[in-house]
Amino acid sequence: MRLPRFELKQPESLNDAAELLYRYGSSAGLAAGGTDLFPRLKYRLAAPDVVVSLRRIPVGQPVEDPEGYLIIDALMKLADMGRSEIIQRNAPLLVEAAHWIGSSQIRNMATLGGNVCLETRCMYFNQSHDFQFVEPCFKRGGDLCYLMPKGRKCWAVCMADTAPALVCLDARIELTNGDGTRRVPFADLFTGNSVKPIDVGPTDVVTRVLIPTSSAIRGWGFMKSSPRGGLEFATVNLAVLLEMLDDRETCSNARITVGAVSASPQRAHKAEELLKGQKLSTDLFVAAAQAAAEEIRPVPRPDYSRSYLKECVKILCRDSLTMARGKI
Repeated sequence: MRLPRFELKQPESLNDAAELLYRYGSSAGLAAGGTDLFPRLKYRLAAPDVVVSLRRIPVGQPVEDPEGYLIIDALMKLADMGRSEIIQRNAPLLVEAAHWIGSSQIRNMATLGGNVCLETRCMYFNQSHDFQFVEPCFKRGGDLCYLMPKGRKCWAVCMADTAPALVCLDARIELTNGDGTRRVPFADLFTGNSVKPIDVGPTDVVTRVLIPTSSAIRGWGFMKSSPRGGLEFATVNLAVLLEMLDDRETCSNARITVGAVSASPQRAHKAEELLKGQKLSTDLFVAAAQAAAEEIRPVPRPDYSRSYLKECVKILCRDSLTMARGKI
């Protein structure tokens, strides 16, 4: 499939990129690594007249700032994150999640900011519509859903593998629009609306990801279920972050986030509460995993029922907790 015609703009600074987005408005598309935008262009799921490429903008190195944050440039390639000692030291959970994304070729092109802003996906939407599904669905500006024929909204799913990890890490996102910058909690970036899943304005550019550094004793785990490992988008992905008391056996705080089940990542709050103040054990992990499966409400898909997805959540949660205990 061929790309449609468009005008390519290659600004050399973020302010110039924001200015171009302001100038061209809804007729512009933003490309960092392009691994999400260009396939959508080929399927005619997006048709910008102008593509603003960020490839010429210099990429800053990750640093720890005096305010207690690990700062990662949103244009940093996923593969480069795995080679960064400072990220491995401060956010190994994020490195593990990034490693599960696509193939090595994709990770060498895709950026952290691009994965953060990944569009929601649906098997009925993410394909050519030349001869089937011609009537537009909600995501194409229509008023129907092929997945839920009687539904009144879009049910496309966020499948970004870095999302559950960044929620667990309590990350912040920095955005610029040419007039200034703002920081928002990563979890607040999600609207819950599959048609417009990310609360980013038309002139906003994600510039940096900020992760609080911590001296706490931690264990972490990330797991992903998919038909072909990292080469496929997730069936379910799940991140766990445990903070421990000095005895290294008692959990002082826990964060469990499930992705690829709805328009935004979901926290398993009941499972987290079960873990707090308790000594880690296999029985505790089984109970927490069951609580997570009961709390999370995944969107069913043509190839996966809700009960199957809940079982995936339970197994991934149990195994991720076991992994986290081994990394304390």
